[in-house]
Amino acid sequence: MLKYFTPDAYVKSFESIDIDKLVAQGFTLMICDIDNTMVAHDQSHPSDAARAFITKVKQSGMQVCMISNNYKNRVETFAKALDVPFYSFANKPLKRTYKKILRDYHVQAEHVVAVGDQLMTDVLGAKRMHMYVIHTAPLVQRDIKATKVNRIFENFVYKQLEKKNILKKGVFDE
Repeated sequence: MLKYFTPDAYVKSFESIDIDKLVAQGFTLMICDIDNTMVAHDQSHPSDAARAFITKVKQSGMQVCMISNNYKNRVETFAKALDVPFYSFANKPLKRTYKKILRDYHVQAEHVVAVGDQLMTDVLGAKRMHMYVIHTAPLVQRDIKATKVNRIFENFVYKQLEKKNILKKGVFDE
């Protein structure tokens, strides 16, 4: 069961992701979570760092889209500022939205990399679809109520992963 919570890579920030390496490995689509992955959950527009990262992904030839469990207006505002498609109310970790993305982009899961900060939604959802997953540390410690509940369960999973010598919270691959 822990395999569904085990990311393929664990980084401090999206900024340390090696886009060129991902392209060389054959990835053609990047699915990015927004809240606490790209910006804080209460920041409606992309930061300069987020803009630079998405620009680099696009320039690499990889396609990119945003995915979020957040409401449409919040996700649309962020994604439009980056000129990228988006999927709101994604209900991660359920498979429905991931399947829609694969259909929309005509891509197989093994060519998709998903980036997100939560084990319980981002990692679990993408791993269930057999996508490559890059887990990031949350950008900020403040969370909305629903995420605070997820973080309680997430900390339990981190402890299990650490016991099995799979992953230790805060010890990054970079």
